[in-house]
Amino acid sequence: MQEQRIATIVWRGKWLILLSLVLSIAMAVFVTQHSKKVYAANAVLQVSSPGGSSQSNTDSFQQLQANQTLATTYATVLGDRSFLAKIRPRVAHGRYTVSDLQSLVGASAIKDTALIQISAQESSPDLARRLAADVSSAFLWTYRHDSGIRASAQQRAIQAQITALGNEIERLSSSGKAGDRERAASLRLARAALTQQLATLVANNIQQAASISLTAPATASSSPVKPRPMLNLLAGIMLGLLLGVFLAWLRDRLDRGLHSAEEAEELLSAPVLAAIPLRKRYTPEDSVVAEAHDVLRANLAFLSLDQAMQVITFTSYNPGEGKTSTVEGLAYAAVRGGMSVLLIDGDTRTATLSTRFGARAMAGLTSVIVGTTPLEDAVLDVEPGLSLLPAGPTPPNPPSLLSSGRMREVLAELRERHTLIVVDSPPVAHLADASILASVSDGVILVARVGVTARVDLPSAVAQLRHSPTPIVGTVLLRPQLVDETYYPATAEGRASIPELAADR
Repeated sequence: MQEQRIATIVWRGKWLILLSLVLSIAMAVFVTQHSKKVYAANAVLQVSSPGGSSQSNTDSFQQLQANQTLATTYATVLGDRSFLAKIRPRVAHGRYTVSDLQSLVGASAIKDTALIQISAQESSPDLARRLAADVSSAFLWTYRHDSGIRASAQQRAIQAQITALGNEIERLSSSGKAGDRERAASLRLARAALTQQLATLVANNIQQAASISLTAPATASSSPVKPRPMLNLLAGIMLGLLLGVFLAWLRDRLDRGLHSAEEAEELLSAPVLAAIPLRKRYTPEDSVVAEAHDVLRANLAFLSLDQAMQVITFTSYNPGEGKTSTVEGLAYAAVRGGMSVLLIDGDTRTATLSTRFGARAMAGLTSVIVGTTPLEDAVLDVEPGLSLLPAGPTPPNPPSLLSSGRMREVLAELRERHTLIVVDSPPVAHLADASILASVSDGVILVARVGVTARVDLPSAVAQLRHSPTPIVGTVLLRPQLVDETYYPATAEGRASIPELAADR
């Protein structure tokens, strides 16, 4: 059921979805055509710690992990604002600001390797390539320069220690004391160790200068990375569909009107007995509407197999939903079926059915109940097989009159004279008349109109009619329909839309 509901919402909002899709695609195309083209260039640096080829497999693995860690660290440093400010003078002669470099340049460590990829974006391939090359060169120069400064400072410190030890050794050697000579020998060993440390530091400095190298010089793609037409188009399609579905759902939530027979059946928990095409005024000569009322009569006949349906009350929630025209159409359909039909105008307040037959000012139902007119005189013969009991004068308290014992006696007499009695009842909204008339009937049929009846009104109508023990046997739906000339050649030309019904009780 939920899937059907979603499908109904989507189908009803198909034009909204289509419009949203078209607009989103058009926007994606516009943005793609008017966006500034951006080209990308990449350079690759390699990190390699000092190490010999004679290392064991364990040492080699540890060295690879160390190199990967260093690559990640250097990539983070390359994206740091303070570092970019440091190398900015060496990049394109300082033409870029630090903010420009942050937005145009990026660095990342390539997974499971000791490689760093430096990327740059610019408005042309050449500018992007030069920017990536300048950033790579500036990073290498800064790294080597800073390493050289640190190494020189360390070398000067060790050299100073070696010089101090040499002076001390010379002083102790010139002394004739045995203890001084032993101390001088010890200092010579320390000086030799410092000399070895200095040599190692110099060697490491030479190797460290080459520990980061430019593996792949900067190269730029000839095609722009921005805008991306296919990605923008796909994004436009997805955005259009999502927005369209959302708008369709929103419209469904805000739209209170009834739209389909499926909705009516779900809200009423009762079957739709017939769908009547909308007409400005019902006429027996209208073959399309007559056929729809024949369907209603046939379905009522099927229902009568399980439960007697001699007296049927028709009502709606609000006025103007097509109740009276449906009653009239069913009566003519039943007469065509050979039944003796009586129409009772139970709407003693407006007497719309009586007005249609020109009997508004005549004695009728209320006259018979109060005893001012005999039943035989109040019933009018409309045509062979069809009679009408008008509403009669409007009483001061219609519910009291309709719920009287005399009303039941009148219906009992009429049941003996007619095969089918159809009662046109007032709307159920704020009135008790419909529930009272339903209580003396065999079944109640609720009339609803697509686009006029609110969905929330149908459960309210059911709640009102539940006060009566008479079951709601179904609903009749009035809606715009198309006519196919295959079945109604005299009525339709091609597939023509039936005019919409004017306000009708």
